[in-house]
Amino acid sequence: MQGTESGLPIHVIVVEASQDIAAKGLALSIDERQDMTLVGGGCVSVPELEALLQELPAAVPVALVLVGRPGETDRLAERWLQERADLVVLHVGLVGNIVRISVRDPRLDALLAILRGLVERVGASGARVEERVAHVELESGNVAKQDVVSPDQLPSRPLFDASVAWVHALLADAIDRVPEGHGDVHGLSVTKATLVESLRTAPEQPAGEDLARASTRLSELFAAADASSEPLAAVARGFELTLLEFQMLVLALAPELDLRFQRCVGFLLDEMPRRVGTVGLYCTLLGATARTRSELAAGGAFAAWPVFDGFAGHQTPADEPLKLDPVLAQWILGDADALNWDARTRRLLRPGPWPGADLLQRNQEAIKAADLLKEPQGPATPWVVLSGDDPAGWRALIELGARTPRRHHHPRHHHYSRAPIRVDVSYLAGLPLVEVEDCARRLARLAQLSNRPLAIDMTRTDGSDAEAEGLRAFFGTLDAKCRRAFLIIADEARLLPLLRLDSFEIAERPPLPAAARIAAVQAAAAGAGVYVTEESAAAISSRFPLQIDGLEYAMALARSRHGTHNAHDQALGPFTAACRQIATEGLSRLAESIEPLFNLDDVVLPLDQHQQLVEIIDNVRHAPRVYEEWKFRERLPYGRGITALFFGASGTGKTMAAIGIARQLGIQLLRVDLSRVVSKYIGDTEKNIDKVFTDAERSGSAILIDEADALFGKRSEVKDAHDRYANIEVAYLLQRMESYHGLAILTTNMRQNLDPAFLRRLRFIIDFPRPDAEAREKIWRQCLPVESHVLDDAAFRQLARKIDLTGGHIRQITLRAAFMAAAAGAQIGLAHIAHAARAEFAKLGMPPVELDLSQARQAA
Repeated sequence: MQGTESGLPIHVIVVEASQDIAAKGLALSIDERQDMTLVGGGCVSVPELEALLQELPAAVPVALVLVGRPGETDRLAERWLQERADLVVLHVGLVGNIVRISVRDPRLDALLAILRGLVERVGASGARVEERVAHVELESGNVAKQDVVSPDQLPSRPLFDASVAWVHALLADAIDRVPEGHGDVHGLSVTKATLVESLRTAPEQPAGEDLARASTRLSELFAAADASSEPLAAVARGFELTLLEFQMLVLALAPELDLRFQRCVGFLLDEMPRRVGTVGLYCTLLGATARTRSELAAGGAFAAWPVFDGFAGHQTPADEPLKLDPVLAQWILGDADALNWDARTRRLLRPGPWPGADLLQRNQEAIKAADLLKEPQGPATPWVVLSGDDPAGWRALIELGARTPRRHHHPRHHHYSRAPIRVDVSYLAGLPLVEVEDCARRLARLAQLSNRPLAIDMTRTDGSDAEAEGLRAFFGTLDAKCRRAFLIIADEARLLPLLRLDSFEIAERPPLPAAARIAAVQAAAAGAGVYVTEESAAAISSRFPLQIDGLEYAMALARSRHGTHNAHDQALGPFTAACRQIATEGLSRLAESIEPLFNLDDVVLPLDQHQQLVEIIDNVRHAPRVYEEWKFRERLPYGRGITALFFGASGTGKTMAAIGIARQLGIQLLRVDLSRVVSKYIGDTEKNIDKVFTDAERSGSAILIDEADALFGKRSEVKDAHDRYANIEVAYLLQRMESYHGLAILTTNMRQNLDPAFLRRLRFIIDFPRPDAEAREKIWRQCLPVESHVLDDAAFRQLARKIDLTGGHIRQITLRAAFMAAAAGAQIGLAHIAHAARAEFAKLGMPPVELDLSQARQAA
């Protein structure tokens, strides 16, 4: 098969031993490659293969791909291999019930690389039958898995091949120098001649190549190794190994490669059950002195990186087995995912991408993401701190930046072009410090060998002293090994006790400007099958302050609830409902979430008060324009929220007005339960207050505090510690309200009981007066649906004139009268209302009011 070295295409015949879609997918994939020629135009059957082989000249390189269940094609392949010395066979066994395969599946590249490597490594003369066969399996999910791993079946890896050849030569030389003894059998079960013969006939050991030539070749390839060429080279360069350290690593890898190497180790140790070499043996084979061994153990790469399993540095005894870390060995042998599935770090890693990057479709964000992950020129700090109240924005930018290819980079400089290593350090909680440090070393190894950026999410850490100790150990271990890593945290001040003061830089924030958020809303709506204008997207962004991951969740939720709608109003409803549901998910029990049911028009108030309610709505809606576009934010460092006080007698519509405002804005209302907020324990009240405001900010809800005088009453004279602390609670609440950016509505029946210092901080103070006769008539008509009663205009005027109660009491009367009428099987009449009114007056401790029922009787 020497013709392949000149670049001639390989002739490939795909034989379908049993009917399966995988064979057709392989044939199509081979047909698309430039370096392969598909013979027969597609899959061929076993009888058709005989004719094709006779037509092809003997000098043409031919590869058979036999697709079928394991065991079905073995006898056929054996006959064809005996008949044609230029033939190679790739067995593709089908494992599992369903194997889906597509032409553009990138995982097929590994399988076809095995085929190409097999052809290029096998000569037409002198190659045995077993050397011209490779076995792979296609499992469910289309994962190609090699049944037998050997250097012959892997893609070209010159440093790996040279290392294997060097191990052969080194072991052969060492065994050859073992003295014969006086009749004893060294190793008890295997003779020297058997081992020497097996090594001399091994395909990895070219005929006539001695140890000196193998060592020279290994040294040359080691010096020229490129980290991007093969895993073993990446280890050598990433760990900055010396040649001696590299040779030690290769010797520790040898037992993983070949059973014969294991038998050689047992022979040299004079103990055949031993299959793994010791520190003393490997140092002796390499000619290392005791001092060199001590330097290797204490100060070199082996002490800095997790290379060997259970390696304890200079404390490792000479007879201790030296095994390569299983995860690292697996990765070197070709398992690209081995480091990702390391059991020691798996609990900290997020396997899938962070959400939100798909919604960042503006060019400005793509540029910012690329700049964020750009490898700095010259010396740089190892930590990049991404802080603020939008961690999801930073996560999305990191994902976006990792997708952006680097067009220009120095060949010796690392550049980020792969998915980030996403680490959640909250899972370190409870681990012993030794395990924390081991996790850090393994994460650094993963980043170094895979050339991927570390992105460490600290947003779920609690800031406790116990947690800080583990984080200090974690970052202290990483600090010496990471070139560049990103830390996502809300408050960068928390990092000061954890990192060296000169080891980090803080990125410019916020990650996403308002325009990016609006564009993301439009992209999320489009993903849910909805078109929204920029103005509508801005309104949604203002009403529901979702981070970008929440927008992606809302998109998925809305998409699952309905199909594609052409009508704007039909489709927009599910999307905004999904935004509201995502925004309010996980709210604490300190506040009750109220779904707005009343309209603002249902609130009966004088015109001036009603206009002030409309003004509150306008303040909320136009806040982005005033604060952002007109730059009022720069002149108002605090107090940008809209706070309003509704005061008046019970039942005058204060709560109803708050509900109407929330409905007009399309947001939810969080009614604070003071009995849950106020605590007798010192510090708990402030924590509860902060939780309520945080919930409101996160969900875009308005806050309603009924009976606010219970919290905002006049501060008392300090007579004892309890009074002093009560005043601290009020001061904290005032401070929290000033930093709040949303809508907060407070109600009270007694304005005179409120602290004047609190009143100065309110933007709106609205009086809800007792309704006059005209207002009461309107309330009566609103409370009684047309279908429910038989009252005429005169009856409504009489009720408004004689029953001087607020709207809340009127609503109670109408509801009670409705049930009385329903029990009597009639519509609501004046008599039912008169009876219900007497009960309400009695409940209030007031004398009853007699209604004129004569007109009602005449009407009846």
